[in-house]
Amino acid sequence: MKGTFRLEFTNTDRVSIQVIDSIEQLDTEVNLGVTVPVGRYDFRQARVFYELSPSRPLSGFLAVAHGGFYGGTITEASWRGRVELSSRFFVEPSLSVNRVRTPFGNSNSHLFGGRTTFTLTPRMFLSALVQYRADSRTMTANARFRWEYAPGSDLFLVYSDGRSASEGRFPSTLENRSIVVKVTRLFRW
Repeated sequence: MKGTFRLEFTNTDRVSIQVIDSIEQLDTEVNLGVTVPVGRYDFRQARVFYELSPSRPLSGFLAVAHGGFYGGTITEASWRGRVELSSRFFVEPSLSVNRVRTPFGNSNSHLFGGRTTFTLTPRMFLSALVQYRADSRTMTANARFRWEYAPGSDLFLVYSDGRSASEGRFPSTLENRSIVVKVTRLFRW
């Protein structure tokens, strides 16, 4: 069951209020920062979203939620912004904070990050995403180059790496690294 109430202040900005009733049946244990045992869980959560129009040079959204979560409560707050520095270059900082309190244990999860995108041509862009997860002290980085060399056909080059600072080392320990090349081609009959 899901109920939504939406209130719009102007043509460009929006406020949404949602109340969500959920039922979840777990057939196996799940680790969500705390281990949740098998069982049936009913919970209700209320969410409030405020979104600035994407047509503005400074846009984004703020979301706050609170409610039931596997026999306990969850409180979430997140923010994602978008700043257009030019018509071809923009930055999207983000922040997410979660506080979970359950009979099985408590957990806090904080994620900080940002994405930067530079459009070289209408058919070519370069973007980078960096995220830091405070609870596990891990950082991930992802850089992607995309080129649409023909209509509907793309070349992607993606570099990713993950690092951990859980042992307090600086520079942090490299846990994984990958480079992926993907080529798609649209065939028309």
